[in-house]
Amino acid sequence: MNELSDKWANSPMNDEKEPGIPERTFHRLRRNVESIFDVEIECIKGIEPRYRVSSNDLGPGDGNLYNLILNKATKDERSKSVREILGLILLGADIPSGDMEAVKDIMHKLRSIPFDYGKQLITSVEAGDIQGADCAEWDEYYRGYVCLWNKADYNRTDLWVSIGIYDDRVLFYIVTGSQDSAYHAKVSELLDVDNGEMYRGDYWWYEPTDKSLFQLDFQTFPDMKEVKRRAELLIAKIAELPDDIQKLEE
Repeated sequence: MNELSDKWANSPMNDEKEPGIPERTFHRLRRNVESIFDVEIECIKGIEPRYRVSSNDLGPGDGNLYNLILNKATKDERSKSVREILGLILLGADIPSGDMEAVKDIMHKLRSIPFDYGKQLITSVEAGDIQGADCAEWDEYYRGYVCLWNKADYNRTDLWVSIGIYDDRVLFYIVTGSQDSAYHAKVSELLDVDNGEMYRGDYWWYEPTDKSLFQLDFQTFPDMKEVKRRAELLIAKIAELPDDIQKLEE
């Protein structure tokens, strides 16, 4: 809130030279944004309270408003033409009606990337093509995310790998259902991941601090060999954890 207030105080659009945004105005604007985009903006309490779109509206890796709009447009049949409109805007020209059908086919193919390649990832685990992983299934809360784990290591550590496939990037997380803060700190230290963040289902998601392991960008289709390589590295990291990792919760 303070950051936005300072920006407004120094904005060239602030003709009245107001010193900032009153708290009441801030919360009115917040409620307006919630209404327009059909989201919840929650307060993260702390020394300096922060506001963010609720994790119920944004999944792991869904950090920008552009993706939020497109995701909601995809779910809402009444707005299914939003992607087509954005495509026309980006091209800067009208598309002949005949070519538009081809564009729709391409867009449909791109939208199916998370499902097609997620299914391919699950099939690879079932075929034994990803070393160390013997189980895989779709994430119960987030579309396009596949959970991979080794059954024995999961029973020992309560950790698994979650891979999110979007239409332009792949994200890699280590996830746990444990709520023990001491355990979270130990996981962060031993696995070289961040402090984690809680999303739906009260699961904690950790990003690898080595960003070459966290995000894989692509232009058209993901490099599945590289996806498998990173998955194997993260699965191996979990396997190397000491046997007493979960004793912190006792």
